[in-house]
Amino acid sequence: MKKITLFLTSLLLLSCHSGKAPLSLHWEFGRNDVKPFVAEAYLTITNTSSQTLTDDWTLYYCLEAMTPIPDSTAEIDIRQIQGSYHRIVPNLSFAPLPKDSSRTYCIRFRGSAHQENRHPEGFFLVFDADNKPVTIPCTYAPYTRKEQMLRGIDYWEKTPYADGEYVWSYNQDKISGPVSEQVLPLIPQPKEVVYGSTLNDISTAARILQEDSSIPAEGYRIRLTEDTVYIAASSEAGYFYAETTLRQLPSPCTVSFIYDYPDMPHRGVMLDIVRNFYPVDSVLSILEVMAEQKLNVLHFHLSDDEAWRIEMPSLPELTAMASRRGYTLTETECLFPMYCGGWDYTDPHSTANGYLTREQYIRILRFAKERHIRVIPEIDMPGHMRACKKAMHGLLNDSTLDARTYYGAQEYSDNVIAVTKPYALTFIETVVHDFAEMYKEAGCEFAHFNIGGDEVPEGALTEEEHQAFIDGVLDILNRYHLQPMGWEEITHFCKPETQAVCYSWHNGEEKPLEMANAGYPVVLATANHLYFDFAYCRHHEEKGLHWGGFTDEWSSFDWIPLQHPNIIGLNAQMWAETFRSFAQVEWQLYPKIFGLAERAWNNHSALTLADYTRLVYQVEMPHLAATGRNFHIQQPGIHLDNDTVYMNCVMDGGDIYYTLDDHTWQRYTAPFVLPAERPAIIKARVEYLHHRSNTTWRWLD
Repeated sequence: MKKITLFLTSLLLLSCHSGKAPLSLHWEFGRNDVKPFVAEAYLTITNTSSQTLTDDWTLYYCLEAMTPIPDSTAEIDIRQIQGSYHRIVPNLSFAPLPKDSSRTYCIRFRGSAHQENRHPEGFFLVFDADNKPVTIPCTYAPYTRKEQMLRGIDYWEKTPYADGEYVWSYNQDKISGPVSEQVLPLIPQPKEVVYGSTLNDISTAARILQEDSSIPAEGYRIRLTEDTVYIAASSEAGYFYAETTLRQLPSPCTVSFIYDYPDMPHRGVMLDIVRNFYPVDSVLSILEVMAEQKLNVLHFHLSDDEAWRIEMPSLPELTAMASRRGYTLTETECLFPMYCGGWDYTDPHSTANGYLTREQYIRILRFAKERHIRVIPEIDMPGHMRACKKAMHGLLNDSTLDARTYYGAQEYSDNVIAVTKPYALTFIETVVHDFAEMYKEAGCEFAHFNIGGDEVPEGALTEEEHQAFIDGVLDILNRYHLQPMGWEEITHFCKPETQAVCYSWHNGEEKPLEMANAGYPVVLATANHLYFDFAYCRHHEEKGLHWGGFTDEWSSFDWIPLQHPNIIGLNAQMWAETFRSFAQVEWQLYPKIFGLAERAWNNHSALTLADYTRLVYQVEMPHLAATGRNFHIQQPGIHLDNDTVYMNCVMDGGDIYYTLDDHTWQRYTAPFVLPAERPAIIKARVEYLHHRSNTTWRWLD
């Protein structure tokens, strides 16, 4: 029997090495809550080779936050390897699969999904005989049934599914409120504007710069006459922001005077290039938009469990190994696949692979400095360090600590370094030194270092071990004259007198107020307002996470941030677990970034909700379109009054298209009466600036 199996395997290998995949897959999501907190899906395996598929293979894939439930009655075993990386193997009951045959398996998971993109990715097959990976294609069934989009447990329905009626009411709230008489066409709005009776031509006017120490840092004053613009400021940033405002004003205009300054000194975006990598030009593109919105901090997440993304000349092992993910049994040449999966760690086009060279990072620093943006690196520690732990080949390991059992938030059991080894602090100091050299060469101030400090799994370290390590790290930062920063968890190990800046990510005001009252400088990074990687709404076509809520362009605007002398700013987060391209990064960031910009500059904005909506859609998004950037647009609402159908959208100039039969789409121009033979569902979408919204569903049953 073994000889026959080996013979069939050899034929299969010849087939797949000839360029044809020996299998194809199809994934269809079933429904949530088949049992409490249990979802089910169906995986169909088709043998596309010329030989029978036997039991000598392993199928690998990645799927985040849905852990398979073992099924003793199945022919296959599904196991989690680490994080989102899983494998499927045939067990003793697996029946050989003849050529051109298919078999469907029902798979149950702990967790839930209501988005089409919450499916396994990066399938590849490895036969025991040669241990060579082969990419396996997979198709995915779209969501077509209501039970796929909804969840049956009331606990999960705090935010309703974004169906036609929900979106109709949501849109009406954004466009039907009061509007201001005079609003300048820019975000953030200046604090004080005076209009005159003459037209002032900004484009040809001479500039006269004046220094005025009474103007707040980053603030400016502009006085316009018919042929001259007088700009006063107390800093170079103030002059820069004045010119930024002038570029966005219409010319000529009747504005005669502007006085403006930011309410918060820290106005930042956290960009994660670790989970999925985006090259230097993508980072520069974001910096350009940040500068236009007067944002001044790029919080740069450069290392985590899944990769190390910055060249350290003193530690070449980090990027040689930990900047790549692919098929490996030993993790000596690369890390395991995660998120988008795939087996080829040499593929330069995969977002799993890549890093910023030293020269590229220096280029980013200089580019940011020209736009008065500080770049703050984050190297998360002592958890979230799986990548560097693997790259350093044992130097950050300890047999006693490694024997401890723990399980992290992203489902890793080996991501905490051996903090008791002297080399742990040597490693950190080497990293800090290499960063310091880059900032020195770039001619940029190196004043802050973010140590992360979050999500250290319970059981990985004793409190004494953890405290001793953080004390050592703080000593290193002190020697380099660096102010420590980290997520709110660092308050357990950094006393207020360290002046560690704490990023408060919990929803609500209790945690940031507690830290501010204790004396910590606090940056608000509130999840349900500022986690821009969250999905825009509960809709099956949306991407993004949603563990702390949903965020859209209004979430970052329509709130009043907590006021306290120790609250120093706002920071938006762009975690990259669900990103698969830079276009998707832009989709999640724009237009959410405009609410951040307005609210960080003006804690008490004079803009109404309708003012803000009009500025976003009639001023800012046309600019994004003109510069070739991707962005998200709000979907249309569908309202039914008896048998009359009404539709709305938030932007002037947006074209709504709808279908009653799922085939023929027509432009909505006015309310209409449903036909006598009522359809089961109405679908609609918006087209605006050559972009298309997600499709709104309105069930009629």
